[in-house]
Amino acid sequence: MTKSSERISPSQSIFAKRISWMQLVRAVILVLAIVHVAMQIFVITPTLFARTDQNRDVIAYWNAAQRAHNHQPLYTKYPDYGPDSLPQNYDYAPPFAAILSPLGALSFVTFARIWLIITLVAFWIFAWGLAKLSGDGSLAQTLIWGLIASVFPGTYLAIALGQIDPVLWMLFAWGLAGIARPTLWGLAAIVKPFYIWPLLAAERHWRALIPAGVIAVALILLGGFVCGWESYIIWVRDILPTLTQGNFKAGNVSLSFAVIRLARFLGWNYSGGPLPAPAHLWLTAASVGAPLLAWRLLRRFSAQIKCAGIIVASVLFAPVCWTCYLPLTLPLVAVVFHSKIQAGKVENYLR
Repeated sequence: MTKSSERISPSQSIFAKRISWMQLVRAVILVLAIVHVAMQIFVITPTLFARTDQNRDVIAYWNAAQRAHNHQPLYTKYPDYGPDSLPQNYDYAPPFAAILSPLGALSFVTFARIWLIITLVAFWIFAWGLAKLSGDGSLAQTLIWGLIASVFPGTYLAIALGQIDPVLWMLFAWGLAGIARPTLWGLAAIVKPFYIWPLLAAERHWRALIPAGVIAVALILLGGFVCGWESYIIWVRDILPTLTQGNFKAGNVSLSFAVIRLARFLGWNYSGGPLPAPAHLWLTAASVGAPLLAWRLLRRFSAQIKCAGIIVASVLFAPVCWTCYLPLTLPLVAVVFHSKIQAGKVENYLR
């Protein structure tokens, strides 16, 4: 073989440099992901575990667990509700309090620490679900998706406050991956009703919804037995109307409520209390119309992209979209990324 035949052509050199660059990028991303894991284990978790203050949202779950455990009323009347008011201490439906009731005998600090462990485990199962949606679900991909989720708005805020959202992210991601979808999304919908939209869009035949229906009925019965049947009446009459009012707090990034903010900025003289009927009607119409429109627009795409797009529309156009809801956009990113990889349009830096 001659020396000329052994020479590397310019195209081969460029290809080799490209492969080397991709390997470098993957290595840097993986190192950052490992650093994130170390930070979570040795800094974030011990700091949150050591907290004893009650200035966080988990106090609402502890109070609900105590009241359900002791068969006390869950809710108090909220006559002055409106977007200028603070959120209700506990505004979820009775079944969620019934699920929490076995923990009602614990002290707040013990409850909060158990809840922290639950949310951190849910976070990593969510990251694993994203890795399954975007690739093969390997450990490296899971760590990288954990890194991506960690820098996303609202992720560690939800964990620090003790919100239920990391558990709901987990349920949605694994349902989207095809694991017990009706059951997982049915559980999520019991806590936050907007999860019903992708569930209805995903299943073409009513029989597929039977597991979700069975779960819903069982949890409704559990809520009635543990919390009392009158708790449903109070929730529908006094609490549910407060959830469709939106909120002026900066953490509410709802696109539909942005219209209300704009109206106030332009001179609408809002004097407090419940929204007037036109404003309330707009928020209700947007929260229903956005997922229906997404359902229509995405009907020709894969079931995963359609359902992920519907949950994004449901979240962003709900009257209240706290920043800790935003990680629910990541499943859509994961499935679109996977589809682009399969089509050969992007490089897989997560492999």
